Amino acid sequence: MIDLSTRIVEVSVYPDRARVTRSGTVAVDAGKHAVTIGELPLSLDTATVRARGRFKPKATAGRARLLGIEVHKTFFQDTPAARAKSLEDQIRELEDADKVLADKAEAMAVQGELARSVAEKAGEHIARGVAFARADMTQGVALMGFVAQELERTQDALRDVAVQRRDLAKQLDVLRAELNVLRSSRGTQRYTATVEVEASAAGELTVDVIYVVSDAGWQPLYDIWLDGEILELSYFGQIAQRSGEDWSGVSLTLSTARPALSAVLPELRPWYVHVLQPVVAAPTRAPGAAPRAAAQPAPALASMEMRVAAAEPQAIAMEAVTASVEGGGASVTFRLPQAGNIPSDGEPHKVSVAVAKLDPKMDFVSAPKLAEFAYRRATVQNAGDLMLLPGQASLFVEGDFIGTTTLKLVAPGEEFELYLGVDDRVYVKRELKAREVDKKFLQDRRQLRYGYEIELRNLRPGPITVEIHDQLPVPRHESIKVKLEGSDPKPADQSELGELTWKLSLDPGAKRFIRFDFGVEHPRDIQVAGLP
Repeated sequence: MIDLSTRIVEVSVYPDRARVTRSGTVAVDAGKHAVTIGELPLSLDTATVRARGRFKPKATAGRARLLGIEVHKTFFQDTPAARAKSLEDQIRELEDADKVLADKAEAMAVQGELARSVAEKAGEHIARGVAFARADMTQGVALMGFVAQELERTQDALRDVAVQRRDLAKQLDVLRAELNVLRSSRGTQRYTATVEVEASAAGELTVDVIYVVSDAGWQPLYDIWLDGEILELSYFGQIAQRSGEDWSGVSLTLSTARPALSAVLPELRPWYVHVLQPVVAAPTRAPGAAPRAAAQPAPALASMEMRVAAAEPQAIAMEAVTASVEGGGASVTFRLPQAGNIPSDGEPHKVSVAVAKLDPKMDFVSAPKLAEFAYRRATVQNAGDLMLLPGQASLFVEGDFIGTTTLKLVAPGEEFELYLGVDDRVYVKRELKAREVDKKFLQDRRQLRYGYEIELRNLRPGPITVEIHDQLPVPRHESIKVKLEGSDPKPADQSELGELTWKLSLDPGAKRFIRFDFGVEHPRDIQVAGLP
């Protein structure tokens, strides 16, 4: 049996798991060999473990065959992970140092108590001696000065020890917390893979072991920067994993594939409808009867996708690397050029995927009925070959962080919109200018008229385009009629639900007004709710 030392060389991270490749090389003689790869994490799925190999014979001829692979659990007296061992050693050293400080504090406390006891007894003795003229007062003063110095020294030493022990306690808390993350409830167990190979000649054998682990995943994050008319999009992958092994210096790949969803096609079940039965009131509980147990809520379905905390937005001062994009038909793969270092701590770690410079079409949008503000809108075409996955985006305008938004799936070549906050240099005001009730009744029907005016001002240094949205009331009764009686200018669009849209251009310093009037007609004997 040959114990093969391996290291993780490649990791492909999916949204809810990861595929890990370990590799190691060993010299073998001709014949059959059992090559063992130990200390594999408990989070691996044993059904996914595979092996492959390469053989380099010493002579000109020779080959090797892979006969099979088995996976079984191995038990250890101590936690086998190297990082866990290091943490345990550090914790033991700090605990020993804390014990030394505790003993020192105890010794200082004894010295202090001894000094107090000497002071009390000597004080009584000197007092009697002075009273009966058998002792000099200067001796008492000298003794009390010595006791005071000794007490001050011991108190200072005790304070210093307390500070050192407090610092050690903080270090111990950090190390123990990290160790608890690394340890599972069965921290002394690991998987071991045994690969059976047969070599026809002596040579150098390289074995790769590939397996899938849970407690790992990634999600996309974006930083979107608007500087003048230039829009820059920084694409990140946020990775978190608690698989039980660190990924140090590995070739890292991010994939959008979801292995859990691709195995079985969801099957539709019959969709039944039935006659609604009236609800029967529950009988009143008789006096003295035991109360019926409350129904317990159904357990929530656990999400298959690993959730990670969003990281704080950070400005990128240096040029970011760009991942190569590989299309796999149903999924997209980002192969990162830099080596990845992702510890098994469950914390989110950001890696740079790509940076894209986009050419936005800028305009402003306002719905003054809801908010008398103009929102800056950028219409952008994803001109490159980069697939933008759904994820959270942090927005920056002229270097200022203005908030976050959620980016939907954007395919290469597809257009999408971004709203980049409010611009106070575009003035918007909406007022009710007319409200009239017709005093004459036509065919016993009442007529109401309303008029609104929207004022726009461009206080920016350049021309702008503004899109205004407003609405007419929508009747929910056949006897209520609503009609747009006039609009200046005419709306560019009017939807079936009464939404009106205007698109206006304003030069620097220009002022424009939109006026629209509508009428509401209804029977005299009904009262209409929802009108101003």
